[in-house]
Amino acid sequence: MKFENLNELFRETARQLSISPCPFIEARLLIQQAWEMEETEFFCQLNSPVSEKQLKKLKSLLGKRLSGWPLAYLLGKKEFWNLEFEVNPQVLIPRPETELLVEKVLAWPLPGNACLLDVGTGCGNIALALAKERPRFRVVASDISRRALRVAAKNAIKHGVKNITFIQSNLLDYFLKEKKQFEVIVSNPPYLSEKDWSGLDSQIKGFEPRRALVAGPTGLEIFEKLIRQSLNCLKTSGYIALEFGPGQEKKLITFFGKDWLEPEIHKDYSGYPRVLTAKRAS
Repeated sequence: MKFENLNELFRETARQLSISPCPFIEARLLIQQAWEMEETEFFCQLNSPVSEKQLKKLKSLLGKRLSGWPLAYLLGKKEFWNLEFEVNPQVLIPRPETELLVEKVLAWPLPGNACLLDVGTGCGNIALALAKERPRFRVVASDISRRALRVAAKNAIKHGVKNITFIQSNLLDYFLKEKKQFEVIVSNPPYLSEKDWSGLDSQIKGFEPRRALVAGPTGLEIFEKLIRQSLNCLKTSGYIALEFGPGQEKKLITFFGKDWLEPEIHKDYSGYPRVLTAKRAS
């Protein structure tokens, strides 16, 4: 199919993406990716001719998108906390509701040089958002996946963040051996059950890393271990903040016994219970 100019191609691409809630935005982003251009360039070149090379690159991206590929993986990036993060299929795509975790940590009365741990950092979005907001914080980002840590480290370089360290660890195993203690432990851990996974949208199940999403048969397995381990890695009166899934809040609170104070459930901006915070008893 021949196109007179970029504008004509743009409209045809949006038509093919009609199943998307934002077909014109997606069409523009895919064209920008194929052309390697910024948004301002796109609008300046709407009357420009389309080359066969450009059309071929766009067809490849569009074909993947229509087959279910998440847009973030095709673009290689996703915004979180007003920062752009490199993402690929080795890491979970950051979600806007996870910003609530960052908000809650920043609201706590922490010392200026507080030491924070982000467990299961993925692309590093939570850890780097906190490190950017509080340059004097000492932030440690851990993940069981070396590939995820490489992505997170690249994002740290991209944003010029130096007050962060990356450690490979299965939950808190490494830090228990090192007897390391923190003022804050924050995590968006895997919290889906096996049943949840089977019913997931194919755009998630077919492309995002299963290990970053599924905890086990009930979906609560990671929480139980992480909360138990945290008692040996949090300083007295230290805080924990955890993102969880729909309907998990009542059971999750039962994991916090006499060693914890003020367990509290916080709703996200859509009104759904999303984050649990608690303070270690002195």
